[in-house]
Amino acid sequence: MARQRRLESTAPWVELSTTAADWKNADPALLATMLGQLHLIRAFEERVLELAGEGLVHGPAHSSIGQEGGAVGSIVGLRTTDAVNGSHRGHHQFLAKAITHVSQGKLDLTSLVDDTLQGVLQRTLAEILGLAQGFCAGRGGSMHLQWFEAGALGTNAIVGVGAPMATGNAYAQKHSGTTDLTINYFGDGAAQIGSVLESMNLAAAWKLPVCFFVENNFYAVATRIEESTADTRLSVRGMGFGIPSWRVDGMDPLAVHLAMEQAAEVMRSGGGPAVVEAEVYRFFHQNGPYPGSAFGYRTKEEEAEWKKRDPLERVAREMIKLGHIDEAGVQAVRDQALAAMDAATEPLLEADPEKQGKRRIRPELWPDPDFVDVGVRGDASELAELRAVEPLTDTREREQVKFVDAVASVMEHRMG
Repeated sequence: MARQRRLESTAPWVELSTTAADWKNADPALLATMLGQLHLIRAFEERVLELAGEGLVHGPAHSSIGQEGGAVGSIVGLRTTDAVNGSHRGHHQFLAKAITHVSQGKLDLTSLVDDTLQGVLQRTLAEILGLAQGFCAGRGGSMHLQWFEAGALGTNAIVGVGAPMATGNAYAQKHSGTTDLTINYFGDGAAQIGSVLESMNLAAAWKLPVCFFVENNFYAVATRIEESTADTRLSVRGMGFGIPSWRVDGMDPLAVHLAMEQAAEVMRSGGGPAVVEAEVYRFFHQNGPYPGSAFGYRTKEEEAEWKKRDPLERVAREMIKLGHIDEAGVQAVRDQALAAMDAATEPLLEADPEKQGKRRIRPELWPDPDFVDVGVRGDASELAELRAVEPLTDTREREQVKFVDAVASVMEHRMG
Protein backbone atom coordinates (compact mmCIF):
# COMPACT_ATOMS: atom_id res chain seq x y z
CA MET A 1 0.00 0.00 0.00
CA ALA A 2 1.25 3.46 -0.86
CA ARG A 3 2.46 5.56 2.06
CA GLN A 4 0.55 8.75 2.75
CA ARG A 5 1.05 11.70 5.04
CA ARG A 6 -1.19 14.66 5.62
CA LEU A 7 0.07 17.90 4.08
CA GLU A 8 -0.37 21.19 5.90
CA SER A 9 -0.62 24.69 4.48
CA THR A 10 2.46 26.87 4.74
CA ALA A 11 0.33 29.64 6.29
CA PRO A 12 -1.97 29.75 9.33
CA TRP A 13 -5.74 29.83 8.91
CA VAL A 14 -7.72 30.74 12.00
CA GLU A 15 -11.24 31.62 13.05
CA LEU A 16 -11.32 34.46 15.55
CA SER A 17 -14.21 35.33 17.87
CA THR A 18 -14.42 37.64 20.87
CA THR A 19 -14.96 36.76 24.51
CA ALA A 20 -16.33 38.82 27.39
CA ALA A 21 -12.71 39.47 28.37
CA ASP A 22 -11.98 41.00 24.96
CA TRP A 23 -14.79 43.50 25.38
CA LYS A 24 -13.75 44.27 28.94
CA ASN A 25 -10.13 44.85 27.90
CA ALA A 26 -11.00 46.96 24.86
CA ASP A 27 -10.19 50.66 25.09
CA PRO A 28 -13.47 52.49 25.87
CA ALA A 29 -12.42 55.21 23.42
CA LEU A 30 -12.12 52.57 20.67
CA LEU A 31 -15.60 51.21 21.40
CA ALA A 32 -17.06 54.72 21.46
CA THR A 33 -15.45 55.55 18.12
CA MET A 34 -16.77 52.36 16.56
CA LEU A 35 -20.28 53.05 17.87
CA GLY A 36 -20.16 56.61 16.52
CA GLN A 37 -18.94 55.51 13.09
CA LEU A 38 -21.54 52.74 12.90
CA HIS A 39 -24.38 55.16 13.60
CA LEU A 40 -23.08 57.79 11.19
CA ILE A 41 -22.78 55.27 8.38
CA ARG A 42 -26.18 53.74 9.12
CA ALA A 43 -27.90 57.14 9.13
CA PHE A 44 -26.07 58.05 5.91
CA GLU A 45 -27.16 54.88 4.14
CA GLU A 46 -30.75 55.26 5.32
CA ARG A 47 -30.80 58.74 3.82
CA VAL A 48 -29.38 57.46 0.51
CA LEU A 49 -32.15 54.85 0.31
CA GLU A 50 -34.75 57.49 1.17
CA LEU A 51 -33.49 59.71 -1.65
CA ALA A 52 -33.33 56.74 -4.02
CA GLY A 53 -36.96 56.04 -3.22
CA GLU A 54 -37.75 59.62 -4.30
CA GLY A 55 -35.93 59.10 -7.59
CA LEU A 56 -33.13 61.50 -6.67
CA VAL A 57 -30.24 59.01 -6.93
CA HIS A 58 -29.49 58.47 -10.60
CA GLY A 59 -28.24 54.92 -10.93
CA PRO A 60 -28.11 52.07 -8.40
CA ALA A 61 -27.97 52.68 -4.65
CA HIS A 62 -26.02 49.76 -3.19
CA SER A 63 -26.50 50.26 0.54
CA SER A 64 -24.22 48.72 3.16
CA ILE A 65 -26.89 48.57 5.88
CA GLY A 66 -26.08 45.49 7.95
CA GLN A 67 -22.49 45.28 6.72
CA GLU A 68 -21.08 48.32 8.55
CA GLY A 69 -19.25 46.23 11.17
CA GLY A 70 -16.70 44.85 8.72
CA ALA A 71 -15.67 48.25 7.39
CA VAL A 72 -15.63 50.04 10.75
CA GLY A 73 -13.83 47.24 12.60
CA SER A 74 -11.11 46.93 9.97
CA ILE A 75 -10.55 50.64 9.27
CA VAL A 76 -10.86 52.31 12.69
CA GLY A 77 -7.24 51.46 13.56
CA LEU A 78 -5.67 52.49 10.24
CA ARG A 79 -3.38 55.43 9.48
CA THR A 80 -4.33 58.09 6.95
CA THR A 81 -1.41 56.87 4.81
CA ASP A 82 -2.85 53.36 4.74
CA ALA A 83 -5.13 52.87 1.75
CA VAL A 84 -8.41 51.15 1.02
CA ASN A 85 -10.40 50.41 -2.10
CA GLY A 86 -13.64 48.58 -2.67
CA SER A 87 -16.38 47.50 -4.99
CA HIS A 88 -19.82 48.76 -6.01
CA ARG A 89 -21.05 48.38 -2.41
CA GLY A 90 -18.51 50.72 -0.86
CA HIS A 91 -20.19 53.66 0.88
CA HIS A 92 -19.38 52.23 4.32
CA GLN A 93 -15.72 51.63 3.51
CA PHE A 94 -15.28 55.11 2.08
CA LEU A 95 -17.02 56.75 5.02
CA ALA A 96 -15.13 54.72 7.61
CA LYS A 97 -11.82 55.76 6.04
CA ALA A 98 -12.85 59.40 5.61
CA ILE A 99 -14.22 59.66 9.17
CA THR A 100 -11.12 58.01 10.62
CA HIS A 101 -8.99 60.46 8.64
CA VAL A 102 -10.70 63.67 9.74
CA SER A 103 -11.27 62.52 13.33
CA GLN A 104 -7.77 61.04 13.71
CA GLY A 105 -9.43 57.81 14.76
CA LYS A 106 -11.33 59.14 17.76
CA LEU A 107 -14.94 60.33 18.09
CA ASP A 108 -16.56 62.06 21.08
CA LEU A 109 -20.06 60.61 21.48
CA THR A 110 -21.29 63.71 23.32
CA SER A 111 -20.33 65.91 20.34
CA LEU A 112 -20.29 63.48 17.47
CA VAL A 113 -20.08 65.71 14.39
CA ASP A 114 -17.90 68.79 14.05
CA ASP A 115 -17.81 71.09 11.02
CA THR A 116 -15.12 69.07 9.24
CA LEU A 117 -16.96 65.78 9.64
CA GLN A 118 -20.20 67.47 8.61
CA GLY A 119 -18.46 68.53 5.42
CA VAL A 120 -17.37 64.95 4.72
CA LEU A 121 -20.93 63.69 5.06
CA GLN A 122 -22.31 66.38 2.77
CA ARG A 123 -19.61 66.02 0.11
CA THR A 124 -20.08 62.23 0.07
CA LEU A 125 -23.83 62.57 -0.30
CA ALA A 126 -23.34 65.20 -3.00
CA GLU A 127 -21.07 62.83 -4.92
CA ILE A 128 -23.64 60.03 -4.75
CA LEU A 129 -26.25 62.46 -6.08
CA GLY A 130 -23.87 63.47 -8.90
CA LEU A 131 -23.31 67.05 -7.78
CA ALA A 132 -20.34 69.38 -8.33
CA GLN A 133 -19.67 69.63 -4.59
CA GLY A 134 -18.82 65.92 -4.40
CA PHE A 135 -15.36 64.48 -3.91
CA CYS A 136 -15.13 63.63 -7.61
CA ALA A 137 -17.13 66.70 -8.73
CA GLY A 138 -20.14 64.47 -9.34
CA ARG A 139 -18.45 62.30 -11.94
CA GLY A 140 -17.97 59.28 -9.68
CA GLY A 141 -21.41 58.82 -8.20
CA SER A 142 -22.37 56.03 -5.84
CA MET A 143 -19.97 53.39 -7.14
CA HIS A 144 -16.82 55.48 -7.66
CA LEU A 145 -15.98 57.24 -4.39
CA GLN A 146 -12.41 58.50 -4.09
CA TRP A 147 -10.50 60.80 -1.75
CA PHE A 148 -6.75 60.33 -2.03
CA GLU A 149 -5.95 62.62 0.90
CA ALA A 150 -7.84 60.26 3.21
CA GLY A 151 -6.31 57.12 1.72
CA ALA A 152 -9.50 56.18 -0.16
CA LEU A 153 -8.19 54.94 -3.52
CA GLY A 154 -11.67 54.55 -4.98
CA THR A 155 -14.53 52.13 -5.17
CA ASN A 156 -15.27 50.45 -8.49
CA ALA A 157 -18.30 49.00 -10.23
CA ILE A 158 -16.40 46.20 -11.99
CA VAL A 159 -16.49 43.03 -9.90
CA GLY A 160 -13.00 41.98 -8.78
CA VAL A 161 -11.11 44.85 -10.39
CA GLY A 162 -10.08 46.42 -7.08
CA ALA A 163 -7.73 43.57 -6.21
CA PRO A 164 -5.02 44.26 -8.81
CA MET A 165 -5.29 48.00 -8.12
CA ALA A 166 -4.80 47.47 -4.38
CA THR A 167 -1.92 45.08 -5.05
CA GLY A 168 -0.24 47.70 -7.22
CA ASN A 169 -0.67 50.30 -4.50
CA ALA A 170 0.86 47.93 -1.96
CA TYR A 171 3.79 47.41 -4.35
CA ALA A 172 4.34 51.18 -4.38
CA GLN A 173 4.06 51.37 -0.58
CA LYS A 174 6.64 48.64 -0.09
CA HIS A 175 9.10 50.05 -2.61
CA SER A 176 8.73 53.53 -1.15
CA GLY A 177 10.15 52.21 2.09
CA THR A 178 6.98 52.68 4.17
CA THR A 179 5.22 50.33 6.58
CA ASP A 180 1.82 51.37 5.21
CA LEU A 181 -0.70 48.83 3.97
CA THR A 182 -3.65 48.58 1.59
CA ILE A 183 -6.99 46.83 2.11
CA ASN A 184 -9.02 45.60 -0.85
CA TYR A 185 -12.68 44.92 -0.06
CA PHE A 186 -14.75 42.59 -2.22
CA GLY A 187 -17.67 40.20 -1.85
CA ASP A 188 -18.38 36.51 -2.19
CA GLY A 189 -19.09 36.93 -5.90
CA ALA A 190 -15.71 38.52 -6.58
CA ALA A 191 -13.97 35.76 -4.62
CA GLN A 192 -14.50 33.58 -7.71
CA ILE A 193 -12.97 36.13 -10.12
CA GLY A 194 -9.60 35.43 -11.71
CA SER A 195 -8.17 38.90 -11.13
CA VAL A 196 -8.60 38.45 -7.36
CA LEU A 197 -6.78 35.11 -7.29
CA GLU A 198 -4.04 36.36 -9.61
CA SER A 199 -3.54 39.35 -7.32
CA MET A 200 -3.26 37.06 -4.31
CA ASN A 201 -0.61 35.04 -6.10
CA LEU A 202 1.55 38.05 -7.00
CA ALA A 203 1.10 39.65 -3.58
CA ALA A 204 2.27 36.47 -1.89
CA ALA A 205 5.19 35.96 -4.26
CA TRP A 206 6.37 39.55 -3.79
CA LYS A 207 5.38 39.80 -0.09
CA LEU A 208 3.26 42.90 -0.58
CA PRO A 209 1.41 44.58 2.33
CA VAL A 210 -2.12 44.10 0.99
CA CYS A 211 -5.13 42.62 2.77
CA PHE A 212 -7.76 40.84 0.70
CA PHE A 213 -10.86 41.51 2.79
CA VAL A 214 -13.83 39.35 1.82
CA GLU A 215 -17.22 40.70 2.87
CA ASN A 216 -19.03 37.39 2.65
CA ASN A 217 -22.73 38.30 2.69
CA PHE A 218 -23.68 34.93 1.14
CA TYR A 219 -25.40 36.37 -1.94
CA ALA A 220 -24.02 37.52 -5.29
CA VAL A 221 -27.14 39.53 -6.15
CA ALA A 222 -29.57 36.59 -5.72
CA THR A 223 -27.17 33.68 -6.18
CA ARG A 224 -26.59 31.89 -2.87
CA ILE A 225 -22.94 31.15 -2.15
CA GLU A 226 -23.46 27.37 -2.08
CA GLU A 227 -24.46 27.58 -5.73
CA SER A 228 -21.17 29.15 -6.80
CA THR A 229 -18.43 27.43 -4.79
CA ALA A 230 -17.85 24.12 -3.03
CA ASP A 231 -16.14 25.53 0.07
CA THR A 232 -18.12 28.50 1.35
CA ARG A 233 -15.38 29.46 3.83
CA LEU A 234 -13.89 31.97 1.42
CA SER A 235 -10.79 32.66 3.51
CA VAL A 236 -9.64 29.23 2.31
CA ARG A 237 -8.49 31.04 -0.82
CA GLY A 238 -5.44 32.24 1.09
CA MET A 239 -4.24 28.69 1.71
CA GLY A 240 -3.60 28.10 -1.96
CA PHE A 241 -1.06 30.95 -2.00
CA GLY A 242 0.50 30.55 1.43
CA ILE A 243 -1.25 33.68 2.76
CA PRO A 244 -2.12 33.86 6.48
CA SER A 245 -5.89 34.08 6.76
CA TRP A 246 -8.52 34.97 9.33
CA ARG A 247 -12.24 34.12 9.42
CA VAL A 248 -14.39 36.29 11.63
CA ASP A 249 -17.96 37.31 12.46
CA GLY A 250 -18.42 40.59 10.61
CA MET A 251 -21.45 41.46 12.73
CA ASP A 252 -18.99 41.81 15.64
CA PRO A 253 -16.89 44.91 14.90
CA LEU A 254 -14.48 44.22 17.76
CA ALA A 255 -13.72 40.75 16.39
CA VAL A 256 -13.00 42.30 12.99
CA HIS A 257 -10.76 44.90 14.63
CA LEU A 258 -8.75 42.26 16.52
CA ALA A 259 -8.33 40.16 13.37
CA MET A 260 -7.18 43.20 11.41
CA GLU A 261 -4.68 44.08 14.14
CA GLN A 262 -3.12 40.63 13.75
CA ALA A 263 -3.19 40.84 9.97
CA ALA A 264 -1.67 44.34 10.02
CA GLU A 265 1.21 43.11 12.16
CA VAL A 266 2.05 40.59 9.46
CA MET A 267 1.80 43.14 6.65
CA ARG A 268 3.68 45.98 8.36
CA SER A 269 6.54 43.69 9.38
CA GLY A 270 7.28 42.58 5.81
CA GLY A 271 5.46 39.26 6.09
CA GLY A 272 3.42 39.83 2.96
CA PRO A 273 -0.33 39.82 2.36
CA ALA A 274 -3.25 38.66 4.49
CA VAL A 275 -6.77 37.45 3.88
CA VAL A 276 -9.63 38.39 6.21
CA GLU A 277 -13.09 36.96 5.66
CA ALA A 278 -15.90 38.68 7.54
CA GLU A 279 -19.33 37.06 7.47
CA VAL A 280 -21.83 39.90 7.12
CA TYR A 281 -25.38 40.36 5.85
CA ARG A 282 -26.93 43.09 3.75
CA PHE A 283 -30.33 43.89 5.16
CA PHE A 284 -31.61 45.09 1.78
CA HIS A 285 -31.59 43.83 -1.80
CA GLN A 286 -28.58 44.17 -4.10
CA ASN A 287 -29.61 47.80 -4.60
CA GLY A 288 -32.54 49.99 -3.65
CA PRO A 289 -34.82 50.31 -0.62
CA TYR A 290 -36.43 46.84 -0.59
CA PRO A 291 -35.34 43.69 1.29
CA GLY A 292 -34.12 40.63 -0.57
CA SER A 293 -37.24 38.74 0.52
CA ALA A 294 -39.31 41.08 -1.66
CA PHE A 295 -37.69 39.41 -4.68
CA GLY A 296 -38.16 35.85 -3.45
CA TYR A 297 -34.57 34.67 -3.11
CA ARG A 298 -34.46 35.08 0.69
CA THR A 299 -37.02 34.49 3.40
CA LYS A 300 -38.28 37.05 5.87
CA GLU A 301 -37.33 34.63 8.63
CA GLU A 302 -33.70 34.53 7.50
CA GLU A 303 -33.56 38.31 7.37
CA ALA A 304 -35.11 38.62 10.83
CA GLU A 305 -32.52 36.27 12.33
CA TRP A 306 -29.64 38.29 10.90
CA LYS A 307 -31.15 41.57 12.07
CA LYS A 308 -30.92 40.24 15.63
CA ARG A 309 -27.14 40.38 15.10
CA ASP A 310 -27.10 44.03 13.98
CA PRO A 311 -23.54 45.35 14.58
CA LEU A 312 -24.88 48.66 15.94
CA GLU A 313 -26.89 46.84 18.59
CA ARG A 314 -24.00 44.49 19.38
CA VAL A 315 -21.57 47.29 20.18
CA ALA A 316 -24.18 49.28 22.12
CA ARG A 317 -25.19 46.23 24.15
CA GLU A 318 -21.61 45.41 25.11
CA MET A 319 -20.86 49.03 26.03
CA ILE A 320 -23.98 49.22 28.22
CA LYS A 321 -22.95 45.99 29.97
CA LEU A 322 -19.57 47.53 30.75
CA GLY A 323 -21.08 50.80 31.98
CA HIS A 324 -19.53 52.90 29.19
CA ILE A 325 -22.91 54.23 28.06
CA ASP A 326 -26.63 53.85 28.78
CA GLU A 327 -29.71 53.52 26.58
CA ALA A 328 -30.24 57.29 26.57
CA GLY A 329 -26.64 57.80 25.49
CA VAL A 330 -27.04 55.38 22.58
CA GLN A 331 -30.21 57.18 21.51
CA ALA A 332 -28.35 60.49 21.69
CA VAL A 333 -25.71 59.11 19.31
CA ARG A 334 -28.44 58.01 16.91
CA ASP A 335 -30.14 61.42 17.14
CA GLN A 336 -26.88 63.24 16.40
CA ALA A 337 -26.26 61.06 13.35
CA LEU A 338 -29.76 61.71 12.03
CA ALA A 339 -29.40 65.45 12.64
CA ALA A 340 -26.09 65.45 10.77
CA MET A 341 -27.74 63.82 7.78
CA ASP A 342 -30.58 66.35 7.86
CA ALA A 343 -27.96 69.11 7.84
CA ALA A 344 -26.11 67.41 4.97
CA THR A 345 -29.25 66.94 2.88
CA GLU A 346 -31.06 70.23 3.34
CA PRO A 347 -28.67 72.44 1.29
CA LEU A 348 -28.85 70.03 -1.66
CA LEU A 349 -32.61 69.87 -2.16
CA GLU A 350 -35.60 72.17 -2.65
CA ALA A 351 -39.32 71.82 -3.29
CA ASP A 352 -40.07 70.81 -6.87
CA PRO A 353 -42.18 73.62 -8.36
CA GLU A 354 -43.62 71.26 -10.99
CA LYS A 355 -44.54 68.37 -8.68
CA GLN A 356 -46.51 69.20 -5.58
CA GLY A 357 -45.13 67.59 -2.43
CA LYS A 358 -41.99 66.40 -4.21
CA ARG A 359 -38.37 67.47 -3.84
CA ARG A 360 -35.68 67.99 -6.45
CA ILE A 361 -31.94 68.66 -6.61
CA ARG A 362 -31.18 72.37 -6.52
CA PRO A 363 -30.45 73.10 -10.21
CA GLU A 364 -27.42 75.29 -9.49
CA LEU A 365 -25.62 72.34 -7.87
CA TRP A 366 -25.36 70.19 -11.00
CA PRO A 367 -21.85 70.04 -12.52
CA ASP A 368 -21.03 72.18 -15.54
CA PRO A 369 -21.41 69.87 -18.56
CA ASP A 370 -18.20 71.34 -19.98
CA PHE A 371 -16.31 69.84 -17.04
CA VAL A 372 -17.21 66.25 -17.81
CA ASP A 373 -13.95 65.42 -19.63
CA VAL A 374 -11.60 67.78 -17.79
CA GLY A 375 -8.61 65.81 -16.59
CA VAL A 376 -9.99 62.66 -18.19
CA ARG A 377 -9.42 63.22 -21.90
CA GLY A 378 -6.69 65.25 -23.56
CA ASP A 379 -6.44 67.01 -26.91
CA ALA A 380 -2.80 65.89 -27.32
CA SER A 381 -1.51 69.37 -26.44
CA GLU A 382 0.31 67.76 -23.51
CA LEU A 383 2.53 66.03 -26.08
CA ALA A 384 3.41 69.20 -28.01
CA GLU A 385 6.84 69.70 -26.42
CA LEU A 386 7.90 66.06 -26.86
CA ARG A 387 10.05 64.98 -29.79
CA ALA A 388 8.68 62.23 -31.98
CA VAL A 389 10.43 60.38 -34.78
CA GLU A 390 9.16 57.98 -37.37
CA PRO A 391 10.87 54.63 -36.88
CA LEU A 392 11.38 54.14 -40.62
CA THR A 393 13.14 57.49 -41.12
CA ASP A 394 15.10 57.69 -37.87
CA THR A 395 18.79 57.21 -38.75
CA ARG A 396 20.10 56.73 -35.21
CA GLU A 397 21.83 53.45 -34.43
CA ARG A 398 19.66 50.92 -32.70
CA GLU A 399 20.52 48.16 -30.33
CA GLN A 400 19.08 44.84 -31.35
CA VAL A 401 17.31 43.17 -28.39
CA LYS A 402 14.77 40.45 -27.97
CA PHE A 403 11.19 41.59 -27.49
CA VAL A 404 10.98 39.93 -24.05
CA ASP A 405 14.11 41.83 -22.94
CA ALA A 406 12.67 45.13 -24.18
CA VAL A 407 9.47 44.53 -22.20
CA ALA A 408 11.48 43.65 -19.08
CA SER A 409 13.61 46.79 -19.48
CA VAL A 410 10.57 49.05 -19.72
CA MET A 411 8.95 47.40 -16.68
CA GLU A 412 12.15 47.78 -14.67
CA HIS A 413 12.38 51.46 -15.66
CA ARG A 414 8.75 52.20 -14.84
CA MET A 415 8.38 50.12 -11.67
CA GLY A 416 11.88 50.03 -10.28
